[in-house]
Amino acid sequence: MNELIFIYNAKSGVFNAFLDWSHKMFSPNTYECNLCGITYNSFGKVSKWKTFLDSKKLKKTFYYTDHISSLDFMTEDIKPPCIFLKNATTTELIMNSSELNKLISVDELIDRLNNLIDD
Repeated sequence: MNELIFIYNAKSGVFNAFLDWSHKMFSPNTYECNLCGITYNSFGKVSKWKTFLDSKKLKKTFYYTDHISSLDFMTEDIKPPCIFLKNATTTELIMNSSELNKLISVDELIDRLNNLIDD
């Protein structure tokens, strides 16, 4: 089964989630994870994003910057946030940080991913 791998430019854990939420609320223009910024709001995961993810047959895995060292496909030249597509033989970077940081809405992200993946 193919897998979508999302790598957020944020650290994992409850305390870090609270810090990220605070940062997005009080200084959204300086928040460093646009993938987080457009897929989560102050109430949690954006419902349209959740619906999109639930509609895909692909396995979905989410990592944070403190997990990067354990990922063999994540090289030093690849910066988070980013999205990979993994199949039986390869793991391909399908959206890099530059592309993700240009997006302004979850709709744009969903459209882009729909064009990149076949599930």
